[in-house]
Amino acid sequence: MKKTHILILFSLLFPATLASQTGAELLKYVKQIEGKTPEGRKQFIKDQLKRWKVRYQTMVFQTNPPFRDSLIKGENIIVPMGKGEKKIVVGAHSDAVANSPGANDNGGGVAVVLGLIKAMGDYPWNYKIDFCFFDKEEDGLLGSREFVKKYKDRENHLAMINLDVEGMGDEVYVGPVGGGDDNFIMPIVRRAAKRTGRAFTERATYPSSDHVSFANAKLENISVSVVPKGDADKLVGMLSSQKVDAASFPQVMKVMHTPHDSSTYMTSKALGISFEFTKTLLMLLNESK
Repeated sequence: MKKTHILILFSLLFPATLASQTGAELLKYVKQIEGKTPEGRKQFIKDQLKRWKVRYQTMVFQTNPPFRDSLIKGENIIVPMGKGEKKIVVGAHSDAVANSPGANDNGGGVAVVLGLIKAMGDYPWNYKIDFCFFDKEEDGLLGSREFVKKYKDRENHLAMINLDVEGMGDEVYVGPVGGGDDNFIMPIVRRAAKRTGRAFTERATYPSSDHVSFANAKLENISVSVVPKGDADKLVGMLSSQKVDAASFPQVMKVMHTPHDSSTYMTSKALGISFEFTKTLLMLLNESK
């Protein structure tokens, strides 16, 4: 039996063990990236890929978005894998807001994408796949916007999976559902939820993140987070209302975009759930026709 097939079989038979072991490793990545400068965060990703001898590309860009007085420069890091006509994109933004360690937002997403790259490097892909670390998400989704602007596989785009905020709680929160740009991927998302057996919730509302760049281009997309139970509804309520009291304030938002967004408030379990769910989703997408 091939090594890849053994790994797939093991992951299906012992998902909790695999997720737990992987989650601990992913948390180590978060601890190494949190608190670094914007350039330091990108350099950490590059160093990790070089250590694994993984080929990557960079997309350097500069843009002058509306209401800004100067050019903003950035750099996306892209790891291409697989072959075939169709393209899957998996993305997480590498940047953090100023004066925040950027652990859960979005060191966790970076860690999960790194874990997927390491685990699926020799996976028998039926499609091309780009694992992307998008820059300048916090400045207006600039990195993902530049990626979509230069995207050569639009006609062959299959799906985009965005990972943002993966390190707290034990419920997989997926959105925004509906709108016509997730008709293909959502049935597969639900199959992944059923296969992993994790707590799962989907909502029509999801906070702005890099999936929006793909949605604006009418490309299939979905975002995935792992949050405490009840936080999905609280996030939806916060986005639809200007009044939010302490009882209805999402737990994940209590430290995000603050100097307290550190790995102290994250768990290896949450990261393992995100990894397990996204890996299962990718395997199911790879089987799709």
